[in-house]
Amino acid sequence: MNETLRALRERALRDPQFRQALLETRESDDPLESLCAFAVAHGYTLTPGDVISDGEEFACNQMKSTNGGNPMPYDCFGFDDAYEMFFFSLM
Repeated sequence: MNETLRALRERALRDPQFRQALLETRESDDPLESLCAFAVAHGYTLTPGDVISDGEEFACNQMKSTNGGNPMPYDCFGFDDAYEMFFFSLM
C-alpha cells in the first residue's frame, strides 16, 4: 500500500465519519476516480495511476529480484489490487 493510501487508512481508522465517507466512494459510477477525488479534496495527493501501479510495481520488483527472472511470474506472485486491499483494510 502506498504512503497516501496508508495515510488515508490511518485517518479513517481514527475518524468514523471520514471512514464512512471513504466507503461511500465505492458506490459511485467510477469508484476509483471517486476515491482519488475524495483524497485530493482532503489534502492527499492520489491519482488512479498511483493506485493501479502500486501492486504491479511490488510484483515486478519481486520478479526482478529472482536470479534470472521468474519464468512463470503469475504462478508465484499475483498483482495485489491496491484498491480492494485498501478497502479490505478498513473493514
